[in-house]
Amino acid sequence: MRPDAVTGIGSDGHHEYLRTSCGRDLTVGRLALGDARHPAARVFLDLGQCPGCEGTGWAGLTVAEARQLAQVVLAQAAAAERECRSRAAAAVRRPAASS
Repeated sequence: MRPDAVTGIGSDGHHEYLRTSCGRDLTVGRLALGDARHPAARVFLDLGQCPGCEGTGWAGLTVAEARQLAQVVLAQAAAAERECRSRAAAAVRRPAASS
């Protein structure tokens, strides 16, 4: 996601929106299924549309699954940052080839 990407919270407070650097609009929200005697809280992720992309997708997750997804996404983001810093540091240490 680019730093100026659009993010926000829906007027009902149950949805959050995120626009990726490729222009895809993600929606994350809560679903309350079931009834008062048998509630079934869910979190959903809607991948939305983007310019030049085909199709959309969504997932309905239990609370535990949503937490697990959050953990793995954060872990992958941290790994990507480390890898990027490592490559940048290696490029700085390696002198440019002269002709």
